[in-house]
Amino acid sequence: MNRTETIQAMAMSADISKAAAERVIDAFEARLKLHTDAGKRVVLRGFGSFSRGVPTPKVGRNPRTGQPLTYTAYHKPKNAPAVSEADLCGEVAADAGVGDAAANRALDALQAVVASSLRKGDVVSFNGFGQFYVGRRAARTGRNPRTGAPILIPAAHVPRFKASKVGNAGAKFSAGSGLKAALR
Repeated sequence: MNRTETIQAMAMSADISKAAAERVIDAFEARLKLHTDAGKRVVLRGFGSFSRGVPTPKVGRNPRTGQPLTYTAYHKPKNAPAVSEADLCGEVAADAGVGDAAANRALDALQAVVASSLRKGDVVSFNGFGQFYVGRRAARTGRNPRTGAPILIPAAHVPRFKASKVGNAGAKFSAGSGLKAALR
């Protein structure tokens, strides 16, 4: 699902115009980038949280030649201050020029559009921001924490986010319970 399709679905669901839905998405992306660049974690209840990864140089080997190489890996920050959904909604409403209720409905509609698209197995992409897609987690063996006995954890489909390399490199996303439940 591309940006235009997302805007259309969001406008219908939130009962706002397409122009207002586009302004809300633009404001949402801008505010999300602003907060994550400032080292904050943006939490959307039930949907997930966004944060900026901390860059760390890593040393590895080129699999083809075996030569050592250095690359940048991003890990999730610890104890980052959080921005609540209510604060984000107010900022988006002010930036987009819509009311608080309309912005709240639009953000809820955006979350619902992403969840329903992932349920169908589609990819939801935003140019310059990133894309949401369904990943597959392989079956693995774990341990029962109470008894220590090995147990089989079944394979699962999980929501994933790949940040755009252009303007959002290092962005991290942790899926929330509502988005995970949409894939079950």
